[in-house]
Amino acid sequence: MRFVMILIMLMSFLSAEEKIALLMGNDDYRFQPLDNPLNDVDGIYNTLIKIGFKKQNITVLKNRSQEQMKKALFDFEQQASSAEIALIYFSGHGMQVNNTNYMFPARTTATKPIHLEGLVNLNMFVQSASSAKYGIVLVDACRNNPLIQYFQEGKHKGSTAKKGLGQVTPKSGQVVIGFATQAGETADDGSGSMSPYAAALSQRLKEPNKDITKVLGLVALDVSSRYNQNPMIRTNLAYDVCLYGACGTSQVKIIEKEKIVYVKPEVTQETRRVDSSINNTQWITPTNSTCQANGGKLYKGVCQATWADAQKICRASGGRLPSREDLHKVIRACGGIVDEWNKNINNSRYQSCYKEKGFSNNYSYWTRETYKEDSSYAWDVHLHLGFGTWYNKSGKYYALCIRGQ
Repeated sequence: MRFVMILIMLMSFLSAEEKIALLMGNDDYRFQPLDNPLNDVDGIYNTLIKIGFKKQNITVLKNRSQEQMKKALFDFEQQASSAEIALIYFSGHGMQVNNTNYMFPARTTATKPIHLEGLVNLNMFVQSASSAKYGIVLVDACRNNPLIQYFQEGKHKGSTAKKGLGQVTPKSGQVVIGFATQAGETADDGSGSMSPYAAALSQRLKEPNKDITKVLGLVALDVSSRYNQNPMIRTNLAYDVCLYGACGTSQVKIIEKEKIVYVKPEVTQETRRVDSSINNTQWITPTNSTCQANGGKLYKGVCQATWADAQKICRASGGRLPSREDLHKVIRACGGIVDEWNKNINNSRYQSCYKEKGFSNNYSYWTRETYKEDSSYAWDVHLHLGFGTWYNKSGKYYALCIRGQ
C-alpha cells in the first residue's frame, strides 16, 4: 500500500510539471476570409515543439465550429487541472459587443444580437487555461471585422460595439492574457506567411530562461516597431513563468485584488536631483532637414533612422545619441520602473509625465550602445513601456540626441 501511495504521489508530481497547449486557427469566413490564421497555428506549433512541448500535449484545431471549439475548451480545462502550464492561442476573427469579447468559429457570421450565441466567449478561453497552475491565453483576433457595423449606432436596441477587442484582466487563478493590439484597435492579418503578432511570438518564445511577461514585452516591441499596432497584456501572475528553460519562481510580485500594486515613489532629495538633471539635460531634436539629409525620415513627426544614420544625424545636430542611462533617468524621474513594462503601461502618472517632457510613446529610441554579444545589434529604450532591448542596427528607430560628444 505504501508503494502504491508513493507511486500515485510521484505520478501526480510528474503530471503537474507538464506543459500543454491548445492552438486554434480559423480563416474560413464568408464575410471576410483571412490569409494567415492556419499558418499562425502551424508556426506556433513548430515553435512549441522546438522549446520542449511534447507533441501529444499540443492540440491543434483548424476551421472548427462553435460546438467543436467549446468541446475542445472543456476537454482542455480537464487536462489543464493536472498541468504546470496551459497555453491557449487563437488566431481568427473576434468582436466585442456590450463589452464582451467573442471569438468567431469558422463559417459563422453575426449581424443580430441572437447570432452572438453562435460565437465563443473569450471568458471560456481564460477559464479553461486557469485550471492549470499557470495559464497563458494569447488572442490574435483583433482583425478588422466588418460585422461590427451591425451593432453600432443603435441598430439593435441595447447593443453597442467598439472596434477591436476590449482587454480584460484575469480575475482568478494565475493567468496572463496577451492581446495582439491594445483595446479598441485592430491588428494586421499580415502580408507575409504569418500575422505580425504570431511571427514575433514564434521567434521570441525560442529565447530561453525568460519570464512569459518579458517575452510578451519583447513581442510588443517587435510588433510596434514595424506596424501600427501595440500588443498588450493583462496578468495576475504572482511568479515568473518560463516556457523554455528555467527561471526563478521565488520572486513574488505584490498582488492585490488581481491587480499589481504600484507604490508611488517617495519624493526624496535624490529624486529631486535626478528630476533636475533631466530638466537641465540639453536634449536635441533633429530638424527635419538634418534628419532627411542624413538618411532619416519623419514618422509621426519624429526623426526615424537606422542606427548608423542616427549617429550621423546626432553629429550633424551638434550632439550624440543618448546612453541607456540617459533614457533610464527619464523613466525613473517620471515614477517608472526600468524594464518593468507591465507596471509602467498601467501607471498613469508615468505615462503622462514622459509625454509632458516631450518624449513619444509610439516608438523606441536608439541609444549609442552596441549589444556586446552581437555587434550587429544596438540597445534601444521604449518609453511607453519603460523597457529596453536590443535591435538590429539596420532597423529604424527614433533618433533623439543629447548635447555632448
